[in-house]
Amino acid sequence: MVHSRLYVSVLYAIAMHGGVVAMAELEIIGPAHDAGVRICRMACIEKGILYRFREIDYGSLQALKENMFGSLPALRHGKIRLFEIRGITHYIDHRFNGRALVPSDPIRSAEVEQWIGVIHSRLGKLMGAQSAAAAIQCDDTQSCLKVLNECIGSRTWLVGRGFTLADMWLLPAVHNFCMHTGHTHLLRDLPAIGIWYDKHKSRKSWQSLCGGENPNTEGTTN
Repeated sequence: MVHSRLYVSVLYAIAMHGGVVAMAELEIIGPAHDAGVRICRMACIEKGILYRFREIDYGSLQALKENMFGSLPALRHGKIRLFEIRGITHYIDHRFNGRALVPSDPIRSAEVEQWIGVIHSRLGKLMGAQSAAAAIQCDDTQSCLKVLNECIGSRTWLVGRGFTLADMWLLPAVHNFCMHTGHTHLLRDLPAIGIWYDKHKSRKSWQSLCGGENPNTEGTTN
């Protein structure tokens, strides 16, 4: 079944920009619980733009109608059709006014791409709702999280002095980790990541998508 809801985010847009943002005929398409879909929707909300969300499943006829690969998430904006998270979020950040999701400084911009690449290549399976449980048990995932924990240290953000696409990519991975292992486990074994997560899980953009999903206190994975 295809569900369609209009997520206007008016109050959030007013708070960020001091006024109502004009209606944009932009549509984000994919499964509601998909990490990539959540990243794209967060980008819209953080940017302060209006968008429509249409939920469809992987491998469906509807997905194949969006692009020849059936790849999700997908974006429609008038005649524009895009797929893959990085292409969609790049378009959102550069096409619309609002605060930048990637710093303009070339070094900081490169660092955002660097972290997105690490999260995608090393923690990609942790971002999947179905694959996260197995990924947590993987030595490569554990090693990557330990290194990431050291890199974050006392940082509030992964890059620079603001919430960027790098943070948006990491949130679903850490969220899934908490859902399976528990928040206590995260703070005990990966304290820097735990503190970072606690700072950002209350963001309006994240809460509007995942506010009802509360990680277990102790978790289900030993």
